[in-house]
Amino acid sequence: MFKSRTVFVVGAGASDEVGLPIGKVLTSEIAKLVNLHVEFDRPTKGDWQIYEMLRREVQANPDAWVGNKLLVSARHVAEAMEMATSIDTFLESFGHDKERQLIGKLGIAKAIITAERKSKLATRETYKPFNIRDVLDTWYVRLAQLLFSGVPATTPHVAFENVSFIVFNYDRCLQAFLARALQVYFQISEGAAHDIVRNVRFFHPYGNLGGMFPGDSPHLPFGADDYDLRQLAESINTFSESATDDEILRAVRDEIREAETLVFLGFGFHDQNMEILSLPAPPITHPAAVRVLATTYGMSNSDAEIVRNLIGNMLSGEPLSTRTPYTVSTFDGKCSTFFAEYWRSLTAS
Repeated sequence: MFKSRTVFVVGAGASDEVGLPIGKVLTSEIAKLVNLHVEFDRPTKGDWQIYEMLRREVQANPDAWVGNKLLVSARHVAEAMEMATSIDTFLESFGHDKERQLIGKLGIAKAIITAERKSKLATRETYKPFNIRDVLDTWYVRLAQLLFSGVPATTPHVAFENVSFIVFNYDRCLQAFLARALQVYFQISEGAAHDIVRNVRFFHPYGNLGGMFPGDSPHLPFGADDYDLRQLAESINTFSESATDDEILRAVRDEIREAETLVFLGFGFHDQNMEILSLPAPPITHPAAVRVLATTYGMSNSDAEIVRNLIGNMLSGEPLSTRTPYTVSTFDGKCSTFFAEYWRSLTAS
């Protein structure tokens, strides 16, 4: 159980431990999917489902795609992925281009739903959930250990009273894990676990693939193989779409402002993501933060120092200084190791 008001900011790197593609692996997968070559109205390269979605789009909205060059645009997206730092930065560069926006979102949606199905959290047999033993070496288990410690079995929902999650990923790995972990640890029903997770404060600035539990609308089970790809693509937001959504920005920034412990996991600290999180400068009210903890796996000492100052600017509108009323600690390690190193800091008052 967390004693202080704790907000986890979860980036793409955090999903790596359960087998989700990140970075160049993800852009390469998207490139394969959208590299469409067609002969006699049948794709010889690229994903047939994405091709079918584009074909139907043109048939249904011929006026919207006058002189469309969707196949040419798709091959451009595929080629550009070789240089793009991420699909998100590419879509931001082409925010004015509806063809590349649609193609990019279709590629993201197909890549992520396929990756969910192949991940460590997917069912291995029909209706049989994943085994907790398969993910014992991940940060997800470390998080559950801290969440559930000291929580009465009669009231498992109190584990999340002081916790919220701002998730920049499109996948639902964390929700899938927490629902299963609640069942296993507290011996509650699947439905009861779903209800608890459904009420946890999750925020997805860039959207996600949708509700994964029965009763959610729209409903898409984790790793589903039957889905409406167009609908999935519509659930994904670009940075520009999120940055102009006052409701999303207000909710995310309120969480940041009220956090006493702020934790960044697998987060890349890209400018556009930091802009979404940043409080007004100077803040109208000072953040409640006592401590900030962040993984900076693979970063140089110089880059880690820049990250610390980015966090200072995000919270206070200025780099860190002797006047900063909170501490910022960075850890050059993976998320699972981070929890082992910082469990006392994470559970402190």
